[in-house]
This record gives sequence, structure tokens and C-alpha cells, in this order.
Amino acid sequence: METLNLATNLARHTIRQLIELGISDFVLSPGSRNAPLSIALYEAHQRGLIELHVRIDERSAAFFALGIAKATNRYVPVICTSGTAVANYYPAVLEAHHSDLKLLILSADRPARLRKTGANQTTNQNKIFNNFVRASIDTATAFDAKKLLDASGPIHFNLQFDEPLLTTDSNDWLAGIHISEPKEKLRATSALKNIGLRNVLIVGHDRAGFAVSEIVAFAKSISAPIITEDPLAFKDAIAHAPILLSDENVRSQLNPDVTFVIGRTTLSRSINNYILGAKRLVVIDPRMESVDTARTADEKLFNIPKIESNIVRDNDWFALWQKFELLAAKSISELPDWCEGSIAKFIAAEIKDGSALFISSSRPIRDLESFATPRVGITTYANRGLAGIDGNISVAMGIATRYQEAVAVIGDLGFLHDVAALTNAEAVNLLLIVIDNDGGGIFSTLPQRGIAGFESIFGTPHGIDIAKVAASYGISNVIVKNAADLSHEIAHHQEGIRVVVVKVPHRDANADTIANVLKKYRELVAL
Repeated sequence: METLNLATNLARHTIRQLIELGISDFVLSPGSRNAPLSIALYEAHQRGLIELHVRIDERSAAFFALGIAKATNRYVPVICTSGTAVANYYPAVLEAHHSDLKLLILSADRPARLRKTGANQTTNQNKIFNNFVRASIDTATAFDAKKLLDASGPIHFNLQFDEPLLTTDSNDWLAGIHISEPKEKLRATSALKNIGLRNVLIVGHDRAGFAVSEIVAFAKSISAPIITEDPLAFKDAIAHAPILLSDENVRSQLNPDVTFVIGRTTLSRSINNYILGAKRLVVIDPRMESVDTARTADEKLFNIPKIESNIVRDNDWFALWQKFELLAAKSISELPDWCEGSIAKFIAAEIKDGSALFISSSRPIRDLESFATPRVGITTYANRGLAGIDGNISVAMGIATRYQEAVAVIGDLGFLHDVAALTNAEAVNLLLIVIDNDGGGIFSTLPQRGIAGFESIFGTPHGIDIAKVAASYGISNVIVKNAADLSHEIAHHQEGIRVVVVKVPHRDANADTIANVLKKYRELVAL
């Protein structure tokens, strides 16, 4: 006689609901307590209803799911067993929380009666993520998932599975399934009046979730130059903005009537200093409803507003920006041919149209912001919620599942931090460009450079041959030391994951190069 136990019923009920809500990608880490979910997912995958990605390491799995969520703007469940497994999701949950990304955690748990009894692999998983998830449930019975998913940001389902975990029931539990398309949450649009003639629009790297086309149209409506942390999304953006605004006198000359900020600006001190001097500051970011509730501005908006004023383009205003833009470009024209800044500029120009680009935190993303020439044709991603260097390879692989070609630019420490992601690498086309300066290069550009013990506690040289590390995982790899070889790798990458180790000058030399660019710019401005 076939029997259906409570664990199987809860697992099937949960997975069926998620499929019917239009969720199509599931990321699973193997375990025993989550066996009912694993079996249900495999059966749904065999029917062609879902894509099932199996990732051995839970931390990597969560960041991989985060990458898919970034690329699709849909909820992506990540599934694990009980105990320490769920705690390994914490870094990705924090990133999802601060980025407002749709990550769904399904953690298998022991029954509540076993908590605090010393039972194996049992801890209190109920509300383990505290306020970093928008909603959570701790249950041993079927529930309505749709009500909990009517939000944005991370969600947690803690599912208590009692033994027996397996069933002999073979009923077609997926029969008659009806899949609906996810609906986007609509936000009210406000109106703004009395906008000045000289405005500027500053855009954080993730654009607060808004489309490039929306932002470009808004910039036109307020007749404003665009400063963006992501120059690879806006071809008409002001180039090299962190350098351009590094001079206090320039910031004063370019102080607008209204400063508009979309999203968060997390990369450049000079841009943030410019924002601090705003006469009137308007911040636009949906996250202020739930995450960044303490942000300050003269006006705080959750959506891009309609402009009721008729603003005529001030050509002198744009000409002033272009004057300093040219000086900034001249200051970087003397960069060495092979340094981190020139490499960032080169990579940005060489990536093929239609590709995705993931940029890791620390120096790579700042170099692209400062030195790249604005363009379009690629879709860029970064972890700017908390700007960690963890999970970068995993996120890039998740993003790559949605593109024919993807590129990731990652620092050497970021690569080593997430190297376990290569253990069971996904079948994607991903070019991993690793900027190898043998340590934490960003610290050489910060005030602690040169203090006693700097190399031990900040520089942290690792001395590891990254190409050999990649080879040990069976990953294709190459070391490049010049622009011609790097160009070849970018142009000819076609299939699978390939690690390109870019050997660059010492970290101190790179810091000196950046300092010289800023010095040159100040001299040009003063002429």
C-alpha cells in the first residue's frame, strides 16, 4: 500500500506553489533533512518544469542563486538541510536585503520539539535571519506561499520535516499544474515642480532597480548631465567623474540648482563630497521604504517623478561639464600602458556587445568607474548592497546562466575567497578575468598605506599561482601580461569557464599611478 507522509506532502505542496507562481530556477545543496524537497525538485526537473542547479557548498549556492535573481528579477529559491547549512546563507541574504533582490531561502529543519534537546544538526532556525528578510515562516504544515512572496527582497521558509522523510507514494502530484507569470509591483509616481535650469543626475551602480531607458528619459526631462557609477550603461554620461570631481574648486563651479540621486553612491569619495554640497537634494530609491529608511534629502521619492516644469537645455551648463571632462581625460591619457587603470579602460572597450559583465568590489569596480569610456551594448552587474568580495565567482556564474557570453572582472583576493565555487562549476560561458596584484590593492590607496605592519594586516600578499589553482579544478586558464594577449582572450572566448590571470604591477605602484593622475588633473584645472 502506497503511503504519503507529512514531510513529502509539505515538500510537494511548497514546490508546486512556487512553480505555479512562475519560479523556474531552483538551487539545491545536498543534505538528508531536505531530502523531501530534493526529490520533489528532481521530479519537477524531470518533467521539464524547472531548471535545477545543484551546488555543493551552501555559501556558494546562495550567491549563485543571487546571480540568477539579479539577471532575471525573479525569486530564486535556494534549498539546504538543517544546522550550519542555513547559516552559510547569511552573507548572500545580507546582500539581497541591502540590494532588494529576490532571494528565497528554503531551509529544511528538524521538528520544533527537538530544539534545545541536543538533537543532531538541530538549532533554532526560526527567524535566524532576523530583520534581514521581508517575511518568514516556520512550519510543519502546508501554507500559502503567494501571500509571503508578494514583496521584494529576501524571504525565508523554514520547513520542519519529521521522519519518515521518504515515501512510497508515486502519485502524479504535478498533474494539472498551471504556471502564471510573476507580476511586478507597481509604485505610485509623484510630480515635481519648480525645478531649476541647472541640474545634475547622479546614478548609483545598481540604478535602484530602474531601467536605463527610464533614467535616460528622466535626465532629458530635467535637462541634466548624467554622472554614473556605471559608465558602461550610459553612453552619454560624463566620463571619469570621480577624477573630474576630485578638485574642490571644480565641485564648487559645478554646484547645480538641484542634485538628483538615483540609488546609492558607494564608490567615490569625490562624488559623495559633491553631493554633500547640494543646494537642493532629491533622492530617488524604492529601498527607502524598507531598507534605507534613515536616508536624508530635501525630497525622498520611491519612484522616478514626472517633471511638470518646462526646462530648456542650458548649453553653457553642459559646456562647463565638458570642459572639465576633457581635462580629466587628458590627465589619464598619460597612464602607463599596463596598469590597473589602463586595463580597466581596455576591458570596458573590448567586451562584446550583448555580453553581461560582473564587476567585483574593491579596486576593479572603482577602476572601471574612473577610467572607462562610457558606452552601451553590455549589461553590467555588481554586488553593491554591502560591497563584499565574497561570493563573486558564484554570482557571476549565476548571471552567466542567462547570457550566451559573460565576463567577470575580479580581484585576486575575491577570486580566492570564492574559489570553492569552481568545485562543481556550472555549464556556462564565463570569462573570469582576475586582476592579480598579489594582495589587497585597494588598501594602498587608503590612508593606512605605509603604517607599521601594513603588508601583514592590509596588503596580505598570498603568493599563490592562481592559474594553477584554476587548473586544479579542471578549469581552462591562461596568464596574460600585455594588452594584445588580453584582447585575444576577450575576443576569442566562446565556450565554458576560462580564467584569465592578469598580472599587474605592484599594488604600491598602482596607488602611485592613481595619485599622479589626480595630481595632473589638479594642475590642469589650475592653469
